[in-house]
Amino acid sequence: MLHKFIDDHSNNLQEGNSERLSCPSCGGINTFTITKMQGFVLWNCYKASCSVRGGKDSERTKSDIANKLRSNYHVTCTETFLEPDSFTNFREHPKPNYYLKKNNCMEAIDNGDATVKYDYKMNRAVFLIKNSDGVVVDAVGRALDYRMMPKWYRYGKSDALFTCGSHSVAAIVEDVASACAISPIATGIALLGTNLKTSSLASLWKLLKGFDHVYLCLDPDATRKSLDLHKYLSYIVPCSVVRIKDDLKYYNKEEIRKLVLNNKY
Repeated sequence: MLHKFIDDHSNNLQEGNSERLSCPSCGGINTFTITKMQGFVLWNCYKASCSVRGGKDSERTKSDIANKLRSNYHVTCTETFLEPDSFTNFREHPKPNYYLKKNNCMEAIDNGDATVKYDYKMNRAVFLIKNSDGVVVDAVGRALDYRMMPKWYRYGKSDALFTCGSHSVAAIVEDVASACAISPIATGIALLGTNLKTSSLASLWKLLKGFDHVYLCLDPDATRKSLDLHKYLSYIVPCSVVRIKDDLKYYNKEEIRKLVLNNKY
């Protein structure tokens, strides 16, 4: 009955739009929303006593399909990445070694979960970004001189997120080093400063559908962003917001384990 209700009201819903209705489960007046976004239909009742929520792939109109094809063409064109000649072995240089050890990245590197280079021209520790097939599609570099701006530099034009590790649970963090630091206990996913725009949310939904649980471990000053992410991601995967006082990259593995497992709300 619920799915028929969803289908009846979502079939004529425009991509990117929402409709507010009375909940077919609890009867709450105007507490139920249906949203069509990036190939998904999402529904949720905001009444505290009602737990009805969910999501599924939507049946797309000809216009939706055409837009998706154009989007795929764009991604194909921008996800070709050639490493600059200035990328070299970071282990031969003291500055990236110091940064990676200080920020608890070495275990991820030694385990093969992260690939790091050193850009000697820009003086940056460079983390390669790979797609699900292990192909390098981009890179992001951390300045090793505090006077350099920007602190994080994106080398390519891909919208791909940096992931590190292979676990049944995931942790969404702000930066690449934090993703590496948490990778021994959870798959780290770095937003890389990504705003909560439609394309970013769609990428996250697709990436997270296979996980048992997702922990939102963003910076202390990003509480609003964490709660917004929780609101959207809880449609498709169980998730928790984790209170942290500092970036995860500053904690060792056991400290991170205690923070993530015991400090969520």
